[in-house]
Amino acid sequence: MIITDASKCLLQLGLDPLKVVGCAAEQCQSSFALVNGFVIEAIVGDEASIAFFCSPACYLNEIPVDCCARA
Repeated sequence: MIITDASKCLLQLGLDPLKVVGCAAEQCQSSFALVNGFVIEAIVGDEASIAFFCSPACYLNEIPVDCCARA
């Protein structure tokens, strides 16, 4: 999985950096300009996709606890 600053890939994806979108996290109701968020690669069904989150906390809240390794 690659996590990156959205502003670095928006032009390559052909997306308007000022477009306002909602956060991909289910529990988040925030809207933000794409340039202010970050993007991760995601698998939706069997297809590769991308997801935009408004903050690292929203992304981390979407990861199931049982997927995290123990120290």
